[in-house]
Amino acid sequence: MDAVSDAARDLAVQHAAERLRHADSVHRPCEPVGDLIGDDLGAAYAVQQLVTELQVIGGARVSGRKVLDLAETHGGPSVVAGTLVDTMVVRHDERVTGRDLVQPRVAVRLAVRLVHDIPAGAGPAAVQAAIGAVGAALEIADMRVFGDQATAVDVVADNTGAGLVVLGPERSLRESPGPWSARVLLDDVASGPAVEVAWDDTVARLVELVAVVTEHGKPLLADEVVLLDSFGSAKPLGGDGRYAAEVDGEVIASIRLGTARPTMSEEAS
Repeated sequence: MDAVSDAARDLAVQHAAERLRHADSVHRPCEPVGDLIGDDLGAAYAVQQLVTELQVIGGARVSGRKVLDLAETHGGPSVVAGTLVDTMVVRHDERVTGRDLVQPRVAVRLAVRLVHDIPAGAGPAAVQAAIGAVGAALEIADMRVFGDQATAVDVVADNTGAGLVVLGPERSLRESPGPWSARVLLDDVASGPAVEVAWDDTVARLVELVAVVTEHGKPLLADEVVLLDSFGSAKPLGGDGRYAAEVDGEVIASIRLGTARPTMSEEAS
């Protein structure tokens, strides 16, 4: 690619990042970014990286990754990667408001914490050796691009829809070897049947993720948290209430959606 084309691509990436950041700031979905970057998956990852860099400049810290399968939903790759920053992580049972989100969807995800960097080309044995703990998380995915218009390129550019994450307790593989069964609860009522995820499948997905981040980003590093496969598809939030991740019959993470009630002093004023 010549210098002129490089400059045009860089400008398109910048404009796409600005569109996504604006949608995030006003909490309203935006048009797809394909009109700017076409179907260039490499450019989509460049948009994701630029948005992440701007978050870091603003004080955030990269804390992990997210894997997503776009083959059935968007006709894209079976493994794409997103970036997690620490400002996405909220406390268990924390209250958030719907006006702070754009198009939220909720899912339970398997999560692992790495204790070693994972080099390019690592196989199952090396990947498993790098995993120090396993757990689950409640994720509020939140696409900035209109959901019914988004292509695989939009999903990647928009950081695979990464929104908010509540991390559950971590356990060693010896304590929790899987398989695990999980589902989402809304005010203690199940939103659907429990879905099972096996450990061998998780390791295989992590091996695939290593190849993707090596090609399009940075290697997986020690102390990063990686959100892996969902226990079923992410579902739109059905309204205010307490959303919880139930794993093997136990609630391990939750978030409360809705406006906080005023205190007595606030009502008096």
